[in-house]
Amino acid sequence: MRISIVLGRGIEGCGVTKNAVEWESWLTKNGHITTIYASKDKKWSRNNSHNIRNLVHVRFDKDDFEQVYEGCKKSDIVIFSSLPSVNHSQKCIKNFSKLFDLNVKKISFQHDHNKSSLRRNALIQESIEKVDMIFAHSTSGDFADMVNTPNLFDMTERKINLRQPAINFSEYKKYWKQIYKQDPRHHKWIGRTARWKGYDLMFNFHNNHLKNINHQTTFEGIEKSPVFIEFKRDYEFYDCLDSNPNDMNDRYGDKASVFSQYVNSELLERLSKCGFGYQLSILDKKYIEKSLEFTHLEIVAVGAIPIFRKEYGDICIHRYYNKPLTEIDSGTIWLSEDNMEDCKNKIIELSKDNELRDDYRKKAVEYYSYYDCDYVISDMFKIIKE
Repeated sequence: MRISIVLGRGIEGCGVTKNAVEWESWLTKNGHITTIYASKDKKWSRNNSHNIRNLVHVRFDKDDFEQVYEGCKKSDIVIFSSLPSVNHSQKCIKNFSKLFDLNVKKISFQHDHNKSSLRRNALIQESIEKVDMIFAHSTSGDFADMVNTPNLFDMTERKINLRQPAINFSEYKKYWKQIYKQDPRHHKWIGRTARWKGYDLMFNFHNNHLKNINHQTTFEGIEKSPVFIEFKRDYEFYDCLDSNPNDMNDRYGDKASVFSQYVNSELLERLSKCGFGYQLSILDKKYIEKSLEFTHLEIVAVGAIPIFRKEYGDICIHRYYNKPLTEIDSGTIWLSEDNMEDCKNKIIELSKDNELRDDYRKKAVEYYSYYDCDYVISDMFKIIKE
């Protein structure tokens, strides 16, 4: 089949881009002809984070859009993986809207969680009413409320199909290091300058516990955004935003080191050398259901011990075992403000025992591999083909 994936907002370099990369890889591996069409109307600071193989990257407000339109028109399936923002030009938004009228099977992926994020999307109503199928992280969040709100001019009942981020675990084996080649005293947090990504919990844990046991912490993915001003005011750290993390000095027992945005493949190589990887996001239960973040999966796939936020694991339901993640013996350390001492003690134990740490990370791969593309995307694609 010929399949087009459209990124109306462009190559943002975060989860939406990562999702397109994983879908492109899985579809191509399974014999489909896949093209990603991405708007170039707005430049994003992370647009070089990922390698996209079959990419048409053009301005949607120019004549180049004809290439996008014709490519989608010739497709069997068009997947709208992001919409233009309300700040994109009216010409870009108008041209994008033409894709909803194509006589092909149209699928909408909605990645945003809350109302404030959803309101930044242009054509949100069209992405609900003019497609054949909708996928989202949750059937009970703010997007579900929009889908289920009656429209006097369109009383069609619509179903939200669940989706989850997924990666191809086998492609990450190249990063996996033998246990003795890791630094069991190096802790790495990955994310961006958004409060819900949990950088505050990481700072508290490092400053009050990890620093005292002579371990070191690095942050990667922090942008110089307006939030960064508040970030600098509230925490003491080495500002390395203009430095190369490959050249960092060892800072065991010292302040944390904070680095800027990264190229995904380079970050994964650095992460694979660390004893512990942190993903500390927190969202309301109604937004999550069975979804993890891509960074949860990447930490596991490259062989670091996963340290995830306990409150997230308490409400996220495992897609296979169908129970909260924290109720599964998955080789994960679940961190919260209330259990830092216990987590520190477990880290001390693991950092001194290579065999035990190796057991933990292999167990993590076993349990999180149910979020492999061969499970997640395969299940979604079966629904799409119905």
